[in-house]
Amino acid sequence: MSLFSKSKNQFVKNVITLMTGTSIAQAIPIALSPILTRIYSPEDFGLFALYMGLASVLIVISTGRYELAIMLPEKESEAADIVKLSTLLAFIFSFITFVVIIFFGKEISILLGNEEIHFWLFLLPISLFVNGSYQSLNYWFNRKKDFKRLAKNRVMQSSITGFSQTSLGILQAGGFGLLFGTLLGQALTLGSLVKKILTFDFGYFQDFELVKIIGLAKRFINFPKFDVPTTLLNVGAMHAPNILFSSFFSGSYAGFYYLTQRVLQAPITLISTSVLDVFKEEASKTYRNSGQAKSIFLKTFKWLLIISIVPSIILFFTIQDLFSWIFGADWEIAGEYSKIMIPALSIRFIANPLSFMIYIAEKQIWNLVTMIGLALGVFVSFYFSDDHYQVISNISITYVCYYLTHLFLGALFAGVFRASKQ
Repeated sequence: MSLFSKSKNQFVKNVITLMTGTSIAQAIPIALSPILTRIYSPEDFGLFALYMGLASVLIVISTGRYELAIMLPEKESEAADIVKLSTLLAFIFSFITFVVIIFFGKEISILLGNEEIHFWLFLLPISLFVNGSYQSLNYWFNRKKDFKRLAKNRVMQSSITGFSQTSLGILQAGGFGLLFGTLLGQALTLGSLVKKILTFDFGYFQDFELVKIIGLAKRFINFPKFDVPTTLLNVGAMHAPNILFSSFFSGSYAGFYYLTQRVLQAPITLISTSVLDVFKEEASKTYRNSGQAKSIFLKTFKWLLIISIVPSIILFFTIQDLFSWIFGADWEIAGEYSKIMIPALSIRFIANPLSFMIYIAEKQIWNLVTMIGLALGVFVSFYFSDDHYQVISNISITYVCYYLTHLFLGALFAGVFRASKQ
């Protein structure tokens, strides 16, 4: 068996491992969604979406995006130092956030247009530290090719979150049940990764040499310099509708949009994210050795394209009726939103893993340029439309343009348009 065949088989095996764990992890919230939509109101989901949108934006800043650099050094010790760096930054930023909330929490809730979120804000520093730390350790285990651990943790997190949200919903905890269940699942999953680190990789983490860590921070300065503002625009554009729908229309529309994203992200995460975790490891190694990753890029592109076509067509013609039947008549508008968003999410399914070539090639400036266009498109969608359906249509068109551009850039940096060196 040739080296390429062995590499190919291992790639497929790793994808299947992660895909299996991810499929189970995604099946749990999808299976529970018909229950959750009947014990939580659209307003509850809207408030939860507002909190998660704010947390998602701040998480980007908390680690400086240094976790993305964990895959790049050849030495394990340097990768471990980057884990320490990103975790330390997450702690510092979480503490600063806590101080800000103590003094300005009320004003922030008023600015967000929903004073009910004031109490929730005090959990925000915990969310930031837990998520920042989890992202860093997730990349560490990815580097170690411990894909079974990653798969198990996804199932664990999804199970704990789903059970907690359902139980608290039955106890009529309101929207807070959605938040606390999510935070509990994240915290316990992080604990599982920390335990694994202490058992098998403690030698890499027992020392803390500030000089080395500062040196690595300078070496990979492009990540906070370019990727933080780029990802802020990305996450902001993704979660802005949850905030803007509440401001321009009502919290219920934010809830409809959130459910749309929650359900449609499932098939994307099922395969696309699993492919990403394996692709970035394979592509990073190939790129370090030859300066391109044409073969793995094209193989991954063809696979994603083939498996996305038929499901996308079927969902486009059936999803509106499925939403009302599965989640209840109160969520009919969410089904209409989903139909409009399917083209954009189908292209995202393909482009999301492959666009990681931008990070591997350390060309984050292109992320910044394209994200400015995406963010402007999303905000313009609200400011120049009085109809919420037109807003969703504009957002869908904006995302189609964005993901097609990223797909092209990924192919460019992988060397698809030049002669292969492999």
